[in-house]
Amino acid sequence: MIIIGVSGFARSGKDLFTSVAQEILNEKGIKSQKYALAYELKNDLKDLLKEKLNIDAFTEKTEEKSIIRPILVAYGDAMRKISEGKYWTSKVEDRIKNLNVDVVFITDIRYDIYPEDECYWLQQKMKGKLVHITKFKQTTVPSGRRFSKNKIVKIYDSAPNEHEQTNNPKLQSKANYSFEWEDYNEKLNGCSLNKHPYIVENVTNALKTINVI
Repeated sequence: MIIIGVSGFARSGKDLFTSVAQEILNEKGIKSQKYALAYELKNDLKDLLKEKLNIDAFTEKTEEKSIIRPILVAYGDAMRKISEGKYWTSKVEDRIKNLNVDVVFITDIRYDIYPEDECYWLQQKMKGKLVHITKFKQTTVPSGRRFSKNKIVKIYDSAPNEHEQTNNPKLQSKANYSFEWEDYNEKLNGCSLNKHPYIVENVTNALKTINVI
């Protein structure tokens, strides 16, 4: 079984990468499953949140998410600190150790602070591979000279919070494969993101580079 962790800023396309990768593997007869460390966090608190707030920890309602987010963040951070980054990875490890699949995706590798944090767990303990994603948009900006044409530049997403600002460069530097792709939401022309040749090509290249296909 191969473990593939996916890292990158929030909204960089980690879930998109995983869903496309699973489709590619399925077409080749390779069985896969995906898990998120965040699932374990919500699962830990689901009974408390339901009892005290009458809110489902897995809610998709924006207003409810905003109410419970501080609780999730505080609890998640506390458990990371008292376990030196091992609490959530140990829970996922218990879930995947007996799976009868060829590939497991962990869709939210975010931390590399403690000696045995998520990055260490994935690459050293589980002998897995880390894929790092960076998303950008392309736009034109004036060059500043009247006789020069506008030039196209890449605009990268900024870190959504201090945690990601600190950890993202570390994860990118340790990734087995790191790539960037353009935000294609505005260029679909009726094509599904999951099926767009640009997206599929990027995911395929990643899977080939880390020797999954």
